[in-house]
Amino acid sequence: MKYNLTIIISHYNPNLKKNPLNKTIDTIIEQNYNQNIEIIIADDGSLYSKSILENYSEKKNIPDDDRLIYISKNEKLEAFLDKQNIKSNLITKWVYLPKTVPCMSKAKVLNYSMKYAESNNLFFLDDDNYLISENTIINLLNLFESYDFIIGQIKDSDGRLRSYSSNRVQGTTIGIKKYILENIGGFGEWTEKYSCGIDSDFWIKIFNYYKENTDLKACYTNKIKTFDSYSKRWKKYTKLFKEINLKKEFNNLYNCKNYKNAKYNLSRNKKLWIENLIDKGHS
Repeated sequence: MKYNLTIIISHYNPNLKKNPLNKTIDTIIEQNYNQNIEIIIADDGSLYSKSILENYSEKKNIPDDDRLIYISKNEKLEAFLDKQNIKSNLITKWVYLPKTVPCMSKAKVLNYSMKYAESNNLFFLDDDNYLISENTIINLLNLFESYDFIIGQIKDSDGRLRSYSSNRVQGTTIGIKKYILENIGGFGEWTEKYSCGIDSDFWIKIFNYYKENTDLKACYTNKIKTFDSYSKRWKKYTKLFKEINLKKEFNNLYNCKNYKNAKYNLSRNKKLWIENLIDKGHS
């Protein structure tokens, strides 16, 4: 493959006043150290990105969907980045889905972005999760030599680092081998119906893959840490009674009575399948 690492950043900026993407990219640039990486932006309909519709490199039809996916790269991408004052030659593609439907289409955009990744090693960030650990890129590449699924720590706005014992799942600050993500069918595009549940769906599928492929190695590490700086932008798209309907969907799809409970959703219990690499004395 062309790159040692592809970083795919989920992006959605509903206004022009604050764009957390800039800081996240800056922290990647600061830690790159010439490790031969690329960044792909998975844009779920940001307002300021609409100009891509008139100036794109290629577009893709979405099966059973009237919408189109637009991809900006090469000279077209350079012009767009320059206009938006986003300075990074690490960005190789900008994958854009116009928000013509009021929902979170994060899974769909991520799956198309993954297809364009030119590395076997994928690292997923949300645009509001910027790097706060030293030597993140080098640490991640070193871990990829031994592990297939890598989960980093997230620090919340109160300064708390998520612990290994936490049963929360996450769709950001994670590394995974591309072939595994392809084998499990990518991120669950069915979650678009509820604008919720994408992370739980992803973890269940990874865990089920692990049960059938016990040579898969997963770890939880504080060598990779991000700060969650700007959440809840997709929240307005969640549907009424979503929890009731989501529980029904997870039960139908995975025979999981309660996807939020580690008793029924074993993927949430890291001790069952994810190695703890947190340094002793650190949370």
